Amino acid sequence: MNGLNSHQRGLLLTGIGVIFLTPDALLVRLVETDHWTVMFWRSSFSAVILVAINSFIEKRSPMPALKGLFRNGLFCAVLFAASNACFIFSITHTVAANTLVILASTPFIAAVLSVILTRKNLLARTWLTISLAMAGIIIVFWGRFGGGSILGDVIAVLCALFMAGTLISISFNPKINSLAAIAFGSLLAAVFALFMGASPGAVSITDMTFLFINGAVVIPVAMGLITFGPKLISAPEVSLIMLLETVLGPLWIWWVLNEQPPRLTFFGGALVIAAIVLNAWLGSRAARIAKPL
Repeated sequence: MNGLNSHQRGLLLTGIGVIFLTPDALLVRLVETDHWTVMFWRSSFSAVILVAINSFIEKRSPMPALKGLFRNGLFCAVLFAASNACFIFSITHTVAANTLVILASTPFIAAVLSVILTRKNLLARTWLTISLAMAGIIIVFWGRFGGGSILGDVIAVLCALFMAGTLISISFNPKINSLAAIAFGSLLAAVFALFMGASPGAVSITDMTFLFINGAVVIPVAMGLITFGPKLISAPEVSLIMLLETVLGPLWIWWVLNEQPPRLTFFGGALVIAAIVLNAWLGSRAARIAKPL
């Protein structure tokens, strides 16, 4: 890790975080309770573990970190909570493929917002790789998009917007304690799920086991690394790498539940992976060229 430049470290940490995130869809599928209860426990476990991790790293009480959010990070936490709530609402009010395809626009939204806020255009390689990745996602879900609810589709757009905003807010303000921000955002999401009718007590032991693995292990590790990424690389690049979860997530379901994905999933997934590798290679090449002799 010490031999890598900041861009390479950002790519590596984000990539590891997304790989940790890939079992998320499977673990949600294995739970038989309703979506709002899933969101409550998933978010609650994440909030507690993230606070504990942050306290361990900083070797102090979590209160200073949480208070610090009111100076740096409160907006980021709210955006993250909103993206969680919108995801659950969208996926329960429209066709799942619609939600996932729309969420794949997150890198493009992040790129556009970055250009608007910084008034500087992104590198050509970033636009190129985002375009390739979005083409891959379209191939993955070709023929499955359509139907569903217009409201659910609109909420999916908001989810993509909020997630892009979360990453951009961290990228623009590296002082944000991303662990504390995501922890507080998870807490807000849990409260919202309770308000929407979650039933925390109506969960079987088996479901609680899957929820604990997801909320206490998968999400904290994944989001902790992913949200650290924008401090080292651009928000569009982070959201680009996050598309790996859309591609690799179904493979876990295939392996455990024996639900073989359509053939187009492999072709589109290969294109997404190729785009991410291309972006990493071009970024490393540019860093080497720019490095003074």
